[in-house]
Amino acid sequence: MAVITLILGFLSACQSKFHFEEKKDIPQGQWTYQDTLDFRFSITDTAKTYNLYLDFGYVDTFPTQNLYLKLHTRFPDAKRLSKQISFDLFDAQGAPYGECSRHKCRYLAMLQENAFFNQTGEYVITVEQYTRRDSLPGILSVGLAIEPAGERGK
Repeated sequence: MAVITLILGFLSACQSKFHFEEKKDIPQGQWTYQDTLDFRFSITDTAKTYNLYLDFGYVDTFPTQNLYLKLHTRFPDAKRLSKQISFDLFDAQGAPYGECSRHKCRYLAMLQENAFFNQTGEYVITVEQYTRRDSLPGILSVGLAIEPAGERGK
């Protein structure tokens, strides 16, 4: 009986807390303008809210404090919404955000809190780097994570 309890506890601990989670590696850690990243996920319940995160893998020698991105969202009805956004990877004193080990850092940055999706179906979020450098060194990976947050209006 104790073995079954242990196995069930292990299996439940392995389940992700995210509705969606995907990470994409950046070839040779050089993010070019052409390296757009598409994240596809489905929404089946429009009453739920979600927290959206971008998951950055980067080196602690990244050349700037922040990272500029263009985000494009394609809705199930094919409409598109685009916006530019900046994420700080380091604080004002130059310390990296997130967890670092052996010069590599991982930072789960809040993209949007309590977001809701008003259509069921497939969504596509496209992420592209939008800095002044076409070949941006030091970004190792970018991911999208969507966490259930609750119900709309509650």
